[in-house]
Amino acid sequence: MGVLTQLVQNLRQRISRPLRYYYDICARCGACIDACHFYSYSRDPAHIPAYRVMLAKRLTEGGNGSNGLARWYRDLGMIDGRTVEELEKAMWECTGCRRCAVFCPFDLDTALMISAGRYTLLQEGVGPEMIAEIGNAEVSKGEIIDMIKDFYLEQVKSLEARLQEEFASDLQIPVEKEGARVLYVPLVGEHAIVPAAKIFYAAGEDWTMSLFTATNHSFFVGDMAKAKQAARWIVEEAKRLGVKVIAYPECGHASRLLLSFFDGWFGEEIADIERVNILQLVAGYLQEGKIRVRPGTFDVPLTYHDPCNLGRNGGMFEEPRLLIQSVATDFRELTPNRELNWCCGGGGGLVAAPEMKEVRMKAGRKKVEQIQRTGAKWVVTACENCKAQLRDLNEHYELGVEIKGVIDLVADALIL
Repeated sequence: MGVLTQLVQNLRQRISRPLRYYYDICARCGACIDACHFYSYSRDPAHIPAYRVMLAKRLTEGGNGSNGLARWYRDLGMIDGRTVEELEKAMWECTGCRRCAVFCPFDLDTALMISAGRYTLLQEGVGPEMIAEIGNAEVSKGEIIDMIKDFYLEQVKSLEARLQEEFASDLQIPVEKEGARVLYVPLVGEHAIVPAAKIFYAAGEDWTMSLFTATNHSFFVGDMAKAKQAARWIVEEAKRLGVKVIAYPECGHASRLLLSFFDGWFGEEIADIERVNILQLVAGYLQEGKIRVRPGTFDVPLTYHDPCNLGRNGGMFEEPRLLIQSVATDFRELTPNRELNWCCGGGGGLVAAPEMKEVRMKAGRKKVEQIQRTGAKWVVTACENCKAQLRDLNEHYELGVEIKGVIDLVADALIL
């Protein structure tokens, strides 16, 4: 039982007061069962949120590795491999979408337990290690930023020259501009820079672009120490440049960290810096008249997928709808939507793990059914992981739709 004993010890180190509370109060009432998109297709007990809680609780009960879940499995004649296999399924075949929490009469946060469980399993080499490796790279980027800065700036200048030719001759993509009002932290790739740069130009925004990226894969694996360090590079950059606002792109998990975790991590260090998602920033531009768009630019039937971390976990429901409806004529809501919206099945870092694709495609069936019922030709969303998952679902289920970003629509409808 050596491996399992060490696993128990690692998990106990991650048990916080809220987790103990969740373990103790869960009544196994079953209200969460049909809320899980994984359980909806598998009917596997390991996908029931309350069962996940039970696994972790039994794992940590008792004085040593021979008690609790270890003893429970041994008494049933099961072996360590079976134990770890079920734990891996329970912890990793979950997107942390928190739809189960909406239906829980006690508001238990299963995703918090999943975070602790994932971190523990990865210490034993159980789970998609690629996600953790990407997180490590995000942490180490701050240590080598001076070595890669010149290459980055060269790429930005190339992109800037192209936009000057195609969009506006005086458009600029500033980097490391001291005293700018807004620090925009992009994703990897020009798709997260081009529409934002166009909108900032149209709004006359005083902005600068970060040397870092918003994604934080350490958060997906529950390594909060590394997640905080990756975020610290951005905070330090913002303070050094003297910006007033940190704006994150269309990325659900990154925006949740920015809006919900930075206060606890950095406190007074960032008390004078506003933090927003780009949807909030652009919706403000539109309402304040800083940008103008062509109403009815898009007449194709389209729908909006609420990303779990922006919507259910972040309360950002109206901004994307305001922006979409300002440029589209045939907007069709998914049913259900907002807090009750079905997760697309790609969150929790799973799109970064190639071995999880088959599971993701099955977990996305509820989302596929929603899309099909609308008859929409475009599916619009505001999260990078959601876009990747929706593209995979589109191909796998032959939906015949196009996947768009909210900010893409606004940028394409701008009136200069």
